[in-house]
Amino acid sequence: MKKIVHIGQPCRTKNVLAGRVVVNRTTGHEELVLTDTNEDAGVHLLFIDIETNTGRAYKAPAGSGAWGLLEVPGDRLVVGTYYDGMFMVFDLRKMEFIKTAHFPGEEYIWNLALGNDGRVYGGSYDGGKLGALDLNTYEIDDCGAPAPPNLYLRHVSSLPDGRILCYFFTENPTTMIFDPQTRKFEPVPEHMMEVQSGISWEGYFITGSMACDGRTLAKIDWPFPAPPGDKGEWSLFASISTDKWLFIKQENTIYRYKQGDRELTYMTSVDLRGSNMLGCTKDGSILGVRGQDYFMIKPGTETLDLNTIPVESAPRPTLFLKADPSGKLWGGPHFGQTIFWLDPKTGEYANTSKVCDAGGEVCDVDFYKGRIFAVSYVDGDVVRYDPSKPWDQLGNKNPETIASIRSKGYIRPAAGVVIGPDGKLYSGWWAEYGEYGGAVSITDPDTGETELIEDPLGKQCIAGITTDEHYIYASTTASGNGLPDQKIPTRFGVIDPKTQKAVFEQQFPNIGTVAIHGYDPTTKQVVVSATRHLMLFDVEKMSFSDKIADNAPVIDCCSTSVPRNGRLHYSSNKKLLLLDLKTGKVTEIAEAPDTVTNVTTGPDGTIYFSCGVDIYAFKAQ
Repeated sequence: MKKIVHIGQPCRTKNVLAGRVVVNRTTGHEELVLTDTNEDAGVHLLFIDIETNTGRAYKAPAGSGAWGLLEVPGDRLVVGTYYDGMFMVFDLRKMEFIKTAHFPGEEYIWNLALGNDGRVYGGSYDGGKLGALDLNTYEIDDCGAPAPPNLYLRHVSSLPDGRILCYFFTENPTTMIFDPQTRKFEPVPEHMMEVQSGISWEGYFITGSMACDGRTLAKIDWPFPAPPGDKGEWSLFASISTDKWLFIKQENTIYRYKQGDRELTYMTSVDLRGSNMLGCTKDGSILGVRGQDYFMIKPGTETLDLNTIPVESAPRPTLFLKADPSGKLWGGPHFGQTIFWLDPKTGEYANTSKVCDAGGEVCDVDFYKGRIFAVSYVDGDVVRYDPSKPWDQLGNKNPETIASIRSKGYIRPAAGVVIGPDGKLYSGWWAEYGEYGGAVSITDPDTGETELIEDPLGKQCIAGITTDEHYIYASTTASGNGLPDQKIPTRFGVIDPKTQKAVFEQQFPNIGTVAIHGYDPTTKQVVVSATRHLMLFDVEKMSFSDKIADNAPVIDCCSTSVPRNGRLHYSSNKKLLLLDLKTGKVTEIAEAPDTVTNVTTGPDGTIYFSCGVDIYAFKAQ
């Protein structure tokens, strides 16, 4: 076995999910506080002094990321985390975390709201529960899950009287009110049955373009100045509105209002292109984040002045890892919508900003004619990027979103992307939240023209995909976005792209996911796994072979490598393994320092792999 060499920790990018504007208790400066995702080092709070453009980071004691962030009495911030379902308390005077409290059994805490009993309320996944944090004792109260089978209590909002509006989804979207005094859930008035969230402002409850009486919740005429009626629909911009300032969005135009104004103040009509608007300052300026940058909008702003977030990013694990034809490595984080490259010869690396407008993550890339093609969750984007040309994502020039299939109902490219022998991009997708089903997309890399084959193996999400000169090979999973697993067999199938029908199909009862790891043209086999056990499908015989021994090590890495030479490189825990596709024999070729998450092979045969935030290389025999 060859020597393993550490070559870097290149995945360094931010994924900001929540933000608030607070006052620094020492300097009096206003600061933008951000929650920054990190699966390895834990969620961080980033504080940016907007007067001096300086920043600092505070590592949280728990959580990978955080959607919930709320300032509460007592000079404190409350943070709601995932994947461990924690309420955490940060002291703004001591500038340190002082308490962590677990919501038992829950993985996510979404946004936060203050109730009339002084407790902080947060909705959860995957129990669809309402939890309450007592700010005196820091004890958690499980208030129940009144809207089964919904897995999400996605939004909570404070009503003017301190009751909590709760929006549950995905299977049966439901809106209810929780009364902290009676500890009971109540139905909402009929006109609020589809309301997801809103704010209390000057004694009213406001949501969308609707205002309700703060005491009775009866719908009333809009009590403030409104945007021009001939300029399209408009709605409340809740995430940046405060006790003093109310913001309204109409198309790309944002207006501002404070009590007593006779008319709205025009802020901007800049197309924000997926920016995350997070809060506003005392003087009514808006603060937001776009990828790795933050910005401020004042009245009359016509261009976004982007400033790099002035805090160094900690290393993060990579979701995937692939070597391009030149030997450069490419990967990207779990959430953050960015990619990185690493030159294994020099150790030099770089991270991009957002490759498309949506939030979410790049799930996979492939390479064609010197360009990078990425597929992305959550808007179903197919993105083309030419590293040799100037970066202009804001102009949608480079990288450029060449196709988007969210409008067709598909959002998650969990099967990844592969360049077929015909030079087209083949991707496999999951249906949107609340729906089962999947699709195979075929995209022209030059024009972006995309053809969809919907539900080719039944109403199941596509989990794996590859192709040869004749057929598309696809597999499915019982999972769904925001839905429990289906109790039906998963499938592997061979699809004729001309008829869009399966010419071969095999079912796998009681197996959650069937994965595809690639096609090898030298042996004319597709590498498949079911419950992580490897199988080989002979494309000429149209059948699975029995060459692989039943006791062969299972596969448990995200990215594997089929370098088209009769081999599969993969991992099982710390073991790096070689499967000879001709004989079915599995050989251990190295042992990694830690659990291996991704494996890829360079054009010279060097094997690269990731363990957490670290990337290593070695030359196989």
